[in-house]
Amino acid sequence: MKLIFRADGNSETGLGHMFRLFALVEIYKDNYDYIFITRSNSTLDVIPKEYNLQVIPESIEINEEPIWLEENFTSNEYFIIADGYHFNSNYQLALKNMGYKLMYIDDLAKEKMYADIVVNHSLTLTPSDFEGSKDTIYALGAKYAVLRPSFLQEASQKREINSIKNIFVCFGGADFYNLTEKCVKGLLKLKTIDKISVVVGSAYKHKEIFDLEKDNKDKITIHKSLSEQDMIKLMKNCQLAIVPTSTISYEICAVKMVVLGGYYIDNQYNIYKGFVENELIYAAEDFNEYTPDDFKSQVDMILNDDKNNYHLKINQQQKLFDGKQKTHFLELIQQAIC
Repeated sequence: MKLIFRADGNSETGLGHMFRLFALVEIYKDNYDYIFITRSNSTLDVIPKEYNLQVIPESIEINEEPIWLEENFTSNEYFIIADGYHFNSNYQLALKNMGYKLMYIDDLAKEKMYADIVVNHSLTLTPSDFEGSKDTIYALGAKYAVLRPSFLQEASQKREINSIKNIFVCFGGADFYNLTEKCVKGLLKLKTIDKISVVVGSAYKHKEIFDLEKDNKDKITIHKSLSEQDMIKLMKNCQLAIVPTSTISYEICAVKMVVLGGYYIDNQYNIYKGFVENELIYAAEDFNEYTPDDFKSQVDMILNDDKNNYHLKINQQQKLFDGKQKTHFLELIQQAIC
């Protein structure tokens, strides 16, 4: 079988679905031929140049897409891995009726699932939380966290944090609510912080944060579209991360940092709930409700907390991954094919 990786992403929808599939490409590329398929309104320049890329014609609507796929990639040759909320029950059923095998990367546990494999790395869900075919394989929890290879390597390393001087801030590749600006404005009021490292993606369209950087060059550094290795290096140079509970929160836990984590869209809530229950992060709840002063007060609370609580959370993060994610995902495909 060959693999089709199917995801879209831009400044309006975010880039998370695409980046998760980039991580899965790295897991599967040595074992399978593959093609990455996206729509023309995706941010194409984030897709690695070496990928075999196919862009869906603008004239093809989402409900017509399964027919287009069948006309171009036969079901007896291709296994589809899809990540995105528009790949709903109707889309999945259409692919199944055409004979495709399908892995669906899920966040919400809301759709009726017709996929052969459903992956959801929330720490709280069980198969009983899903409605779907009795033959569906559910790949749930941190065992199936979708992480890039270098982060999996970092997961086996130990780290100890006793003080916080540098803060890492990232609200995703697009950050359409511009939470980055609010957060940084609040952090600038903390006199004991030496450095604020801000990460934005190529789909980030806001301008205000760059004005803040100009006015505070000694304290703020903005990093855009970092490579995997550069991202890890930056994380390891910081002690506290302020991030949503999306895929980046798993990457942060692999590197091991003190984390102020919250959610700002529905697909982050299940991960948030699991992280709080397992004492992996300081709980921020809904970032949409935050003002700059809220960010300041939350970080102030963390800075003044008992250092043993830092150690507790870092130790919990250390337990999160078993280091065998690649093996688990390779076995998933084999299960579905057989």
